Parts: sequence; C-alpha cells; structure tokens
Amino acid sequence: MSASRNLSGLVVAIGLLLLAACGGRSLVPGSAAPGQGNNAAAPTGPLLEEFIPGQTGNWLLEGDEASSTAVVSEQLVITVDAPNTMQYATYTDRAFDNFVLEVDAWQRSGAPESSYGVLFRVTEDGQFYRFDITGDGLYMVERRAADGTWARLVREWTPTAAINQGLNVANRLKIIANGPDLSFYVNGILLTQVSDANLTSGAIALDAGSFAGKGLQVAFDNVSVTPGSG
Repeated sequence: MSASRNLSGLVVAIGLLLLAACGGRSLVPGSAAPGQGNNAAAPTGPLLEEFIPGQTGNWLLEGDEASSTAVVSEQLVITVDAPNTMQYATYTDRAFDNFVLEVDAWQRSGAPESSYGVLFRVTEDGQFYRFDITGDGLYMVERRAADGTWARLVREWTPTAAINQGLNVANRLKIIANGPDLSFYVNGILLTQVSDANLTSGAIALDAGSFAGKGLQVAFDNVSVTPGSG
C-alpha cells in the first residue's frame, strides 16, 4: 500500500522532530516524575477524564506556530500545521505501570495518512511506547528509546477494517498493559498482542503526527485509565 510506504519512510523524520515541537517536551530530564511534583501525593484509583472546565487534570499543554495542544469545548485538541511533526500532551499527575486505558479519538482535518493515538510508560528521558492509527485505516505499535531511535513492535503499518476511516468519525482506542504483555484494540476489536519488557512504568500522553501534509487537527475525549491488568 502506498500509504504504508509513505508512513514507514517518514517515521525517522518524526523521531528527529519529536522533541523539537514544543508540546513534545512533555517530560524534561531532571524534572519530577509524574505525580511527584510539589511534594503532593500522587492520586490513586481510576483516571476518568472528560476535559470539563474546572475538573480537568494536569495535562501539559504547549505549542508554537508549528503545532499545539489545547482543551477546547470539553475535548483535548492537537493541531499540527507543519509536515513531519509530532505533537503530544502528557498527563503529569501520575505514572502507571499495569492498566487498562481507553479513549475516544477522531481526526477533524488533515491528510488521511496522518496518525494519532496514545503514548504510554513515558519516562523522563523521552522513552515511551506508541500506539497510533491513521485516518486511512492503518495502525502501528513501536517503542522510542532515550537516544531518539525507534523499535517497531509490529513489522509495518498494518491495515485493519476495525478502524473507522475519514474525518469526524470517532475510534475507541484501548490498551491493556500487564507487565511486558501489551494488547491493543480499536472499537472493541483486538488488533495485536506483543511482549516487550523494556519499559515498566511511566506517564500517559495523547499524540498526533503529520507526515508530508499539514493542517492536521485531532480531538480526544472520554479518557479512562484503570490501574491493574484488566
């Protein structure tokens, strides 16, 4: 598939530009780990986030002329106005090890090969797992190392009929993390299961990335994270 080849070829460029985007500075080396800032005890129990004014948790929202994150109309919205750019917003109140995460996400505008999804077990030195889908029906699971290199946990961007394609059509993403065992779902359908023991705990984040195009906007809502293996 041509879309798959395009996405594969540009993944390295996104890795190089990841920390250049302001919102990509989600965890700064030397800063407090999620849930450990201000000498406050980290919250416990499930995280339920509907982005309601006055009730929204601490998401790191930043941006510049290339990309930005914001809470708008009770949704977290990521905008990317430059090619080959990835932007994300990190929930900074706590870290998670084993969990079940679900979130509604949909692409509002931009090229159909643009990607969006979830980062998890995000560490202070920039490591994380990434589960992304595209507007034209592909998915990827990969791991980013502290030196900026990527390791794919599935062979390539993979097509699936489980993804609702197109603009303004929601997809429900789900991740079950139980130690090294990771399971990934879209709209209730299991896409893949992988085992990887490199990262054991960290923050969660929501992300969107452009490839050759720009003018991307993605919205997220109804984030649910339940600690435990599910």
